[in-house]
Amino acid sequence: MTATQRILAATGRAGLALAGAAAAVALGAVVLLAPVPELAPDTSGREVTPDRSAQTVVCTGGVLGLTRGDDPQLTVVQQPQRRSVGTGLVEATVPGSDALEGAPVTVTLPVDAPDTSVAAAEATRVATADLRGLAAAECGRADRTAWLVGGSTQVGRTTWIVLTNPGEVDATVDLRVWGERGLLEAPGTSGIIVAAGTQRILPLAGIAVDEASPVIAVESSGGSIAAHLQQSVVRGLDPSGIAIVAPLERPATRHVIPALPVVGSQLALEQATGDGIGDALTTLRMLVPGDTDSDVTVTLRPADGGTGQVITTTVGAGAVLDLPLTDLPDGDWAVVVDASEPLVVAGRTTIGGASGLDIAWWAPTGALQAGQEVLTSIAPVPSGVRARLHLSAPEGDVTATVDGREVLVPAGQSVVLDTAANVGVRLAADGVLHASVSYRGDALIAGTRILPPPLAAQTVTVYP
Repeated sequence: MTATQRILAATGRAGLALAGAAAAVALGAVVLLAPVPELAPDTSGREVTPDRSAQTVVCTGGVLGLTRGDDPQLTVVQQPQRRSVGTGLVEATVPGSDALEGAPVTVTLPVDAPDTSVAAAEATRVATADLRGLAAAECGRADRTAWLVGGSTQVGRTTWIVLTNPGEVDATVDLRVWGERGLLEAPGTSGIIVAAGTQRILPLAGIAVDEASPVIAVESSGGSIAAHLQQSVVRGLDPSGIAIVAPLERPATRHVIPALPVVGSQLALEQATGDGIGDALTTLRMLVPGDTDSDVTVTLRPADGGTGQVITTTVGAGAVLDLPLTDLPDGDWAVVVDASEPLVVAGRTTIGGASGLDIAWWAPTGALQAGQEVLTSIAPVPSGVRARLHLSAPEGDVTATVDGREVLVPAGQSVVLDTAANVGVRLAADGVLHASVSYRGDALIAGTRILPPPLAAQTVTVYP
């Protein structure tokens, strides 16, 4: 029987049934209609928590420099020391790098690992004829966007843009670079291919020549990228510092820098007069990438609870402002930047000592929210370098729990605690808290941030 025949047959049977019913009514038959139960849809849901995904952080790798000879090559001149924290972690190297001896490390917490979080940090002490100082950075998650606030390409300043793709998908990266005079037009800043499992390293001087105040936006499609800058300084013939510039996620109207340690600043100014470039001052670098100028309030709070400072200024849209903090005495400071328009910001400090000079860049941190706990790594630093934990509570009183020890951080203030290096620390809070770590020694300074935990898998309700 064809499909047409089946339809017709069914129609015929329905017609016979209707005819029979009509005949029964005509004969006076009583037809009893039984009630038909209503079928209500099942609206009950079932709560399901998705499986946790693997967590991977990407480390910055060693200190970069050039080989000597007629054909200098980019190389890693000093490998870092690393502290990874968590149970069941897997460390691996990124297979390819533009630098000789490159191969930065990724640290992964697998899905089936017994722990729930991962943290890692690296530190590198270098002392060569061309490079001197302490560099440190937390290992961070790859993302599609990053903002890098720091660096310089003036005489004696070298800045490398480091782009690492830890994934299995190639990434196409576009860079936008701003300076004191606005957005820079430069070839080679779009369509940069960072193949899966590789690291690209680009000289910022190839994009921005003799630029004192660069800010770089990194955007990737395809794979995600872990981005950072490495800056080194040579004053005359003397290597005078090295630093890692950590990424910001996005522009915002409030940023908190928990640690801006000002140490040996007057000595640094005296030692840094040789090359005529005044970048030894403690400074905040700011950029409003939008089209509207921003009114900015900078609040500086000392860790000892003493008198702070408030600075108001206007940051013009689309041009980088380096704001010198000329009257800031030595001490541990926390910085809150409030703006009428979204901006990005970072702080720069220079330390002077018997051994010379060093620099550090201090990026804002994300907030640890009430009830959250984070695992963090205190980097392994050389002997003679002291680690300090900085806690800042910009919104209200917070009780922080540091490895089980309760610490009160008053509203609008910061607390600084000495801590051992090369250890893991669990940090929790009952309110909004920002945290970072500073490392300092004789003419050595660096820092790492304590990042909030990644978004946990949320319970969802599944309906039939």
